[in-house]
Amino acid sequence: MQTIEKKEYRFANDLGDAELTVYEVFPGVELVYSSVHMDRFDLGHVPEGNMIEIHHCREGRIEQELAEEYFYLMPGDFCIALGKNMVRSFRFPLRHYHGITIGIREDVAKQWLSRFMEDIHIQPLEVARRLCGNSRSHIIRSESYIEHIFAELYRVPEQIRKGFFKLKVMELFLVLSGIDVHKNEVTQYALPKSQVQLANSVAAYLSGHMDQHITIPELSKEFGVSDTHLKNAFKGVYGMPVFSYMRVQKMHSAAQLLIHTEKTIAEIAEEFGYSNTSKFSAAFQSVIGDTPGDYRRCHTKLSEQR
Repeated sequence: MQTIEKKEYRFANDLGDAELTVYEVFPGVELVYSSVHMDRFDLGHVPEGNMIEIHHCREGRIEQELAEEYFYLMPGDFCIALGKNMVRSFRFPLRHYHGITIGIREDVAKQWLSRFMEDIHIQPLEVARRLCGNSRSHIIRSESYIEHIFAELYRVPEQIRKGFFKLKVMELFLVLSGIDVHKNEVTQYALPKSQVQLANSVAAYLSGHMDQHITIPELSKEFGVSDTHLKNAFKGVYGMPVFSYMRVQKMHSAAQLLIHTEKTIAEIAEEFGYSNTSKFSAAFQSVIGDTPGDYRRCHTKLSEQR
C-alpha cells in the first residue's frame, strides 16, 4: 500500500509552541494538521498566483483578518479564503488551536484536479469565487454536512491517507458547490480593529496579573471604557467572558510549567493564585482534561519516547 509523504514544521516562542504536519494530496494541494499552543506564528513566504485556503477549527480559536476587520473561527467552524498575497501570519487568541487547513495553488493544482473532477464538473477556483463573492472569505458556522467530512480526516489511519485525502478533497468541493452563497457570515461576525485592540490590551494586562483577582469595573477604569463595551469586545475576540478566559489561560500556563519545569504542583498552584492544591487540581482538570499529576506523567513519557 502506498504511503503519503509528510513534512513537519515546529514554531516556538516564550508563550508555547506549535506543530504543523503537511501532506501533499495533489501537486499544488496540501493538507495541514495544526496543533497550536502559542499565541501566533508566521509562515513567511507567500506563494504567487491565486491561492485558496480552507480552514476547519476543531478546538480552540483562530483569528482571520479581512480589510481592517477581524473574525474568528470556533470549534466546528469552517472558512474558505481566496486571493493573491494571502496573509501568512496566524493568531490564536486562546493559545490553543487544533484544526485542518487545505491550501490550493490554483495554477499548479488545476490540471491535476481536473483529471479527477472531470465527471462532476467542479473547479475549486470557481467554487471559491462564487462563495466569497466580493469578499475574500466565506465562513460557515458549525454545520453537520461539513463536519462529517473533517471528522473523518481527523481519525483516518496513516496507511490509507494517500487515497483518502484525495477523495475527501473532491467530496469537500462537491459539497461546497451546492452551498447557498447568501449565508456568508463574515460581515455579520466581523469586529473592528479598535475592539480587537481593546480586547488584546485587556488580555495582556490580565496575563501580567495572573496571581490577582481583577474585577470588570477595575478593568473598565484601567482602559477608560464602559463595562458593557469591554465585555462585548473581549467576548467577541476571545469567545468567552473575562473570568473564564483568565481561568483557561492560567491552566494552560500551568500546563507548560508542569512539562518544562520541576516545580511542585503546590508551587505552581500558588503561582496562579491558588492556596489550595485541591481547588487548583479541579480547575486544571476542568480545562485540560487531566489532573496536574497525570498530565505531567503523560507528557514526561512522551518526551522520553521522542
